[in-house]
Amino acid sequence: MDTVPRELLQAAYRRNPIHLLKIPLHFAIWAAVTWVLYATQHHPLAIPIGVACSWLIANLVRGLGAVAHDAVHGSCSRSKLASYVIALLCWAPTGMSVTLYTNYHLHHHKIANTYPDVDNFVVTDYTRNPVLARLLLLAVYTFAYPLYFLGCMARYVKRLSPLQRVKMNVELLGFYGLMAFFFWVMPLQVFFFFYVLPFVFGAILASVTSMIEHYEMLPGEDAYSSRTYGTSARVTNFLWNNVTYHNEHHKFPGIPFYNLRSFHEAAYPYYDERVKSACHPSIVGVALSLYGRILKLDIAKLDERYRGLNKDDERRKMMALNGIQPGATA
Repeated sequence: MDTVPRELLQAAYRRNPIHLLKIPLHFAIWAAVTWVLYATQHHPLAIPIGVACSWLIANLVRGLGAVAHDAVHGSCSRSKLASYVIALLCWAPTGMSVTLYTNYHLHHHKIANTYPDVDNFVVTDYTRNPVLARLLLLAVYTFAYPLYFLGCMARYVKRLSPLQRVKMNVELLGFYGLMAFFFWVMPLQVFFFFYVLPFVFGAILASVTSMIEHYEMLPGEDAYSSRTYGTSARVTNFLWNNVTYHNEHHKFPGIPFYNLRSFHEAAYPYYDERVKSACHPSIVGVALSLYGRILKLDIAKLDERYRGLNKDDERRKMMALNGIQPGATA
């Protein structure tokens, strides 16, 4: 990816705030879907309508999360305050603290795929039984990744200053207070399809995409640290705000979400074969392929990857590093 022409990169880094209208658009679609839930709560087909609405909401929330993720990187605005407000607004539906996520995510870019990286789930830390290891991997990468992720966040809370911890808790109280308000004012059925079921669907999406992005990827050069997927899934990428162009994001984290697809298409001819092999047109196809690899997990091969590594020392060393800076261009 180092051979990508400079003019393509310059065009990709160029901000165009008009694309931030996707934020009110996503919230407006969510509001319209909520109206549908109210209007159909007594309809004979209320349950299938509710499930369909919940699936759409889960995809909208994922797209809002992608914008929040960009704001954390400083790609939405040069203003730190504006970036924080955008991130706070767009992360709110996930229940995640912006302050905590910022500390974790920028650090993830610094240590991607190393042993302590949260996105590198090392199953042998939990079990060495081949059958249980495969079952645990399937669980984490099908629906349980958010539970594993939350368990890892304790190490990032420790990295926060006292003021940042206060800020984190205020953010969480604000979110859960808002959810409590919706729970109070909405009929139970509407609230279930408005937030509870979308949260479950969102956990599944987060689990599957985390597997696609980083499972079995190695540390080192950012061009080879993750996968790009779903390049032919135009509707999904519209809803998800191009979060599937993950390889491009890791190599060039300062590219705004709305330029990732056009950059990928223009830069692809300049990618080497190893990078191209990590680009996939579908989402389901690459996911099924990786599930197949999980079913063939070789514990001995995984052991070889970490042979001679003092895991405690490695974790202490990596956790002492600062994350990349917002606005980083490579």
